[in-house]
Amino acid sequence: METKEHLDLSYLGLLAIEAGEIITKNFRKVDRRLKDDGTPVTIVDEAINKLVVDSISRDFPDVSIISEEGNREVSGAELRVFCDPLDGTFPFCLGLPISTFCISVLKENTPLMGLIYDPFCNRVWSAARRKGAFLHGNKIRVSQRDQIDGSQLCLIWWKRSQYNAGKVNDKLLDAGGISINPLSIAIFGGLIGQGLADGSIFPGNKGWETAAMQVIVEEAGGKVTDIHGNKMVYGSKGEIEGHIVSNGFLHNQLVEIVASCQ
Repeated sequence: METKEHLDLSYLGLLAIEAGEIITKNFRKVDRRLKDDGTPVTIVDEAINKLVVDSISRDFPDVSIISEEGNREVSGAELRVFCDPLDGTFPFCLGLPISTFCISVLKENTPLMGLIYDPFCNRVWSAARRKGAFLHGNKIRVSQRDQIDGSQLCLIWWKRSQYNAGKVNDKLLDAGGISINPLSIAIFGGLIGQGLADGSIFPGNKGWETAAMQVIVEEAGGKVTDIHGNKMVYGSKGEIEGHIVSNGFLHNQLVEIVASCQ
């Protein structure tokens, strides 16, 4: 990859192109193995992780990298890169084209920029703080739906959920919502920012995808909190207390539903 002087969206975009090529070339060609936490990993996850760590370490040695398949931590680093090399390894392993490359740059607890790349549909959602959110260079905005009735929501069901996911799902359905579990979280960050989806509820404790989703959705006019409705906080290893990402209009309703199911 061509070396760039600045760690900016242009640089992240070059990484995304290379990552996308690895994803599409190996689609339906790889076997998976299970990690200790029960989630799958493939040579694609590992190859893209290596690409990101090696490239940023070479070009920006003062930047820490927190990635799902391996980190490079720099003591006292002002900036951190969060990356999920292949968000959606479950569907990828099943031959379902619902995966993204997801990367963001943070300063302390604030995501400064983020990019989500869907190589199968060639969609690139990106945002930089105070500069707006974009899909292929065209500015995007969240939906204005203010009722759960008819809303399209990403609800990730996970065995270590911080709430009763079945009960949350029942309440969303009772209110007329459409609940989707794609097992690819980041793609909904783009869809919410674009106004095609309305919210995402995630009970996990790693923020590899959330940081990119946050800056894109907030720059598109939406709202992001942890799963309890509090300000997002990213720990030293990218730890989070889940997330609720929404168009803003539905946010309090989603927070109340999750709270009632804990």
